[in-house]
This record gives sequence, C-alpha cells and structure tokens, in this order.
Amino acid sequence: MIFASGLSLTFWGDAAEYSTYTLNRSPTNSNPKRASPLEVLTNKSPDLRNIVVFGSHCTVYRDPSKNAFARRAQVGTIVGCSDETKGFRVFIRKENKVITTQHVKNIETLSEAQNRQLQLALDDDDRADSDEGTETPVRQSSNVTATKKPKKKKQWNRQPHVTRGAAKKAAASQREVAVSADVVNHVFDRDPRNYGEAMKSKKRNEWQKAMREELDALKRNEVWRLALRSSKSNVLHSKWVFKTKTTADGGLERHKARLVACGNEQVFGVDYALTFAAVMDMTTVKVILALAATWGVPAKHGDVPNAYVKAEKEQHLEILMHVPKGMTIDTRELKELGATKIEDVVLELKKSRYGLKQAGRLWSQLLNNRLLEAGFTRCISDLCLYYKRDIDGVVIVGVYVDDLLVTGTSAVAVDGFFASLESLSIKDLGPVSKFLGMRVTRSEDRGYFLDQEEAIVDLLRDHGMTDANSSRAPIGTDVYEVQCADSGRLADTGAPGQPSVRAFQSIVGSLLWVARCTRPDIAFAVHKATRQTHEPRIHDWKLAKRIVRYLSGTRGLKISMKPAVEETAQPVLMSYSDADYEADKADRKSLTGSVIMLNGMIISWCSKKQGGVALSTMESDFVAASEAGRELLGVRETLSEIGESPALPMKMLIDNQAAIRQIEGEASSTKAKHIDVRVKYLCDYARRGIVVPQYVPSDLMLADVLTKALDTVKTVKLRSLLHIV
Repeated sequence: MIFASGLSLTFWGDAAEYSTYTLNRSPTNSNPKRASPLEVLTNKSPDLRNIVVFGSHCTVYRDPSKNAFARRAQVGTIVGCSDETKGFRVFIRKENKVITTQHVKNIETLSEAQNRQLQLALDDDDRADSDEGTETPVRQSSNVTATKKPKKKKQWNRQPHVTRGAAKKAAASQREVAVSADVVNHVFDRDPRNYGEAMKSKKRNEWQKAMREELDALKRNEVWRLALRSSKSNVLHSKWVFKTKTTADGGLERHKARLVACGNEQVFGVDYALTFAAVMDMTTVKVILALAATWGVPAKHGDVPNAYVKAEKEQHLEILMHVPKGMTIDTRELKELGATKIEDVVLELKKSRYGLKQAGRLWSQLLNNRLLEAGFTRCISDLCLYYKRDIDGVVIVGVYVDDLLVTGTSAVAVDGFFASLESLSIKDLGPVSKFLGMRVTRSEDRGYFLDQEEAIVDLLRDHGMTDANSSRAPIGTDVYEVQCADSGRLADTGAPGQPSVRAFQSIVGSLLWVARCTRPDIAFAVHKATRQTHEPRIHDWKLAKRIVRYLSGTRGLKISMKPAVEETAQPVLMSYSDADYEADKADRKSLTGSVIMLNGMIISWCSKKQGGVALSTMESDFVAASEAGRELLGVRETLSEIGESPALPMKMLIDNQAAIRQIEGEASSTKAKHIDVRVKYLCDYARRGIVVPQYVPSDLMLADVLTKALDTVKTVKLRSLLHIV
C-alpha cells in the first residue's frame, strides 16, 4: 500500500491500520454466508461507502463554522478513516499534518488511483535520494484536527461512564480496533498522546491503572467537588498526559498518567491572576553537585507526588473543569445534584491543578512556607535555592518545580531534611541518578558524571537520523563560505523528514537543551544555528543536522565533575573568557565565550553575541571578561550565602594582554573611555582584590571552543580540558 500510494515509509502505521480497518469490513469465506468479521460481531452489515483506495488524492474544504478568512480548499491525501468520528484521516502536505474531516470531495476513483500508482511504481527506481542518504525518516507528531462538532464527540467519549448499555457499545468498539491498535503501537513504540490512543494501546491495562491511581490521589486530596454547570461559567477542558518513566539505565520504572487542566482556556482576572514557577538555574544544579562531590556526601533526589494538588487555590477565584475522560460518576451522585447526564455537571476545583496558569506559583508559595518553617533560609541570589546550618551541618536544597536536589556536609543532615517535610509527602528517591533528563552517575572517587545520552537517542529517532553518519566536529571551519552558498529560505512546512521551519525549530529546541545542560562543546555551533529561528536558511538546516550527526558519534560523552581541592579547603572559583572579534560579518558584532569552574569542575558556560560593536580586539575581550565576571560574582554570592565563601582573589583567565591591563587600570583610558560604565565595574572589583585577571595562552583557553569553529584536533583537545570524557 505504501509503495503504491507514493507516500513515504513514515505512513507505514497508517497503512497497517487502514488495512486492518478494511479487512474487518470485508467478506471472508471463514464466516457463514461470507460475512465480514465486523458483521459477525455486531450483527449489522458494515457501511462501505467510506472505503477508498489508500493514498487517494482529494480536496479538503474548510469547515463552514470556522474562520471565513481561512483557506477554502486544500489538496490532501487520504491515509485512513477515523475510529471516533465520521470522516477521513487526510494528510495535508502543505501544512505537514494529518486532520480528521468530513468535508472531503473529488476523491480519486479506483481507476484514477490505480493509474497514478502504477506510474509511481514505474518511476520509483528513478527517484532521487535525499541529501541525507544514511537517514531513515520517522514520523513527527501530527496535529489531528476534528471538524465535527465537539459536543457530539464529548458525548461519545463520556457517556460510557454513566450508562451500562453505552459501556457495552464502547467495549465492542474497542474490540473492533484491537488488532489495528496493536499494529500501530508496534510501529510507533511511544507514549500515547491522548486518551483515545491510550485506550487502543497494547498497554491499555497499564494506562488504565495509572489513570485510576491519579484519580484516586485527586480524590484523597479533595481536589474538587461536583457542581451543576452554569451556562455563564468559563469551564475548562482537561487532558490526560501519559509518560513511561524510565530508570537511569533506561529500564522501565512505571507508567504514569497525569490529569492536566487546559490552562490556555483560562481568562485573566476571571480564573487566574499572577503566574510563577520555581525553576532553579542550571548553574545552580551544577553548583549543588560540585559541592556534593567536594563534601563527599551523595546528593539525593526528592520528588513530590501531585505537588500542585497540595496547594490551595485562590479563594476569590472560581475555577471549573469538565469531567475528564475515564472518570466514572455514580448515578446517585448525578441525581443528588439534579443532573440527568454527565455533561450537566462540572468539577469545581478546591485546590490547584497541573495545567493551571497559577499552579506553579501556588505550589512554590506552599513549599517556600514549609521550608521556612523548617528553619531554611531562601537565597537572594537564586530564589529556588535554600540552605540550613545547624549542629548536624549544612543542608542545601535546590527546587525545580516538584523535583528537589538535596545535599549537605553530612548524610545525617540530608536525611533529616526529608523527615522535617513529612507533611508534604516528599519521596526520598535516594542518591540522584536522573535529574531533569540528565543521567547522574557517582564515581568511586566521590565525583559525578553527567550525560544526556537518552535525550540524544530520542533526538536522533524523532528526526530520522538514527543511522546517520557521524560528524567529527559540530561545525566546520568553512561555515562562512557555506553560509554564503546556501542562503535560500526554508519552507514553512514540509513532509516529515524534509527541511522546513517547523522541523528546524524542533531540532534546535532539543539541541539548545543539550547544549545548556551537558555539552559545552556544541554551544557555539548551536548558537550559530539558532540566530534566525523564525526565518532559517538552508545553511542553518544543514548546520543543525551536522550538530545532530556530531552528537550521534559522541552520544556517550559525559561531563566529569571531580573536585580538585580537599573537602576542608576553601572553594576555588575561577573563569575563562574569550571573544571572537567581528564574529558576525553582517553587523560586525563580536562573540563572547566564557567558562566558570568551581574546585576544578565546570559549572557554567556561555556562548553569546555581544550587545554592541567593539572597536578593537582589546575591547571585545574586555566585554567578554565582564560577562564572565558577572556570572563569576553571581556564583560567589550564592556560595557566600550558604557559608562557603570562595578564596579571594578569584582568577579570571584571559588571553589578551591589553584587556588585562585595562582591567588592572594600568593602561591608558584613551582606547577604553567610550566603553559603557556597566562593563567597567570589573576594574573596581580588581582594585578591591576580589578578582585578578591573569594571562593564559590561547592554546589553553577553554572558552575558545565557545567562540569559533575549530578543527577536529583542537575540538578534541579543548573537549578534554573541559572535562568532557
């Protein structure tokens, strides 16, 4: 079917599902009177009017109830029939998405489709390969849009939870699609994207169990109460989010289902006001791990189950939510409220809920109050970091929404933290092994290794590059020549695996996270690729793919965090800074690169364009040192707050002698008098003995890899100096 339709292999699952759909409705000699399997099951003859040739071209018309200014008609390709609503599943090539719609006309006849498919078959051998010959495209997430009135769809989904007869119909429908669901899930081994997919999944029982656990937890916490629906109320929809939780080594931990409110439907001033989420900086994460390595006490991972549910919502706001799919309401409860069907009632939230715009702020306030009551102090330099000093020692706690990273100077003090917050039911997950998608491995010599191999593998799979040839460097030294040669713009949308703005943004979004967390060696290349995310060019696409290929060959690399000082010694904080003068040939702005080290462990790095145009290499390096100094002083402030003040003066390593003299105040100010006073703060800190600039040869400048494209030999050398092993 795929071969004949001319579609790519990414639609293999749709073809398998449609073939099952067709076979279930086709006569067979195995049954009496050559009845179809569906007819035997339901005692009704199936409707065959929507059976068409897979891959038939058609015209999709705009839903009359939608925006009058939208495109009136588009060409599409039929890839299946919907199981939940009447209509076809149609692939819209121009928008790179699959929709479900009834507004389909001009469907190819059987003879037309056969003739076109025969021609495709004859031409198949002459078809040119893509420029990424070693890649196998995989299907991206498709936006499936149902144009049928949502009310009918909601009744179909929810009615089974109220009446026994409807439940039997639902069970029959689920048996009907069981075979096709198994085929689809075999092809796409991923988490369900919605409730419908979960119910068709081969892991349906596991997902149902996860949903029951979630609903039971919400009931225990008295998150909502049933209420009659008012026509004037703003009622939010909800959505199930399914996630297969894995261990650090990739094994199965558990299946998790979370019910979230559709916060995008909230109205400011009506059901929400202020918003905030407690998210500590990635530098703070590494500071905690660096201190844990220095103190020799394993950092522990704390998790708060249903954290947002524990916080009370604002009393003056009314927040209503539709009854979620999969939730059963007893008929007696409906009668007590004077309701006849489930659509007549809503859930009035008494507590916060995932998905609400204010949920993060409410949980943050609750956790902050409990930590302060337990004797902790909130850091001013990072509001998501808390510390406590007592007779047992020092304990520091980093907060990333509902994930906690805890360490201290003694194991007793760390264990005492979890006991002191027993009221929040914080889970002690033991020594941290996976945090924010990073695998954290503790070595025998009390150090840590950080890597994101799992995220890189997911990135390769999602973009069809699992078998792509690897690259030895993330960016080539000929980047500027390539940029001039391939300056054409990318299409807004395209077929899966093909260059498009949407696909580019998906790739660089993943690359930014990897570069920010564990891979400073790709920071410059990612910075280069993301300068024009809204209007990317062909050379940006090629660069992004090259970075992914580089990660493919180096997916096992880790950041090594091993302390270079004794446990009792004063922390040693230092920075490396470098600049590439006139790095951007368009606006002549320079590029800053910086690295911050704590006790010999890398905790922060940066690759960014400078705000103004530097008039000399001295000025560009001066500005780069100022940027590094700002981060250096910020980390110093954090360490000082928790009682671990670093040794002074802190070294600032620079490979420009003129910039060093300017910071020391020994050079003439003629060439620097125009520099913004905000940059010159560094001179004052140098005079006060807080920082001291020192020269380092360019060959040993760690920040060099953050400012320019380097050859493979130097890339590998600096990678090693950055403790990426």
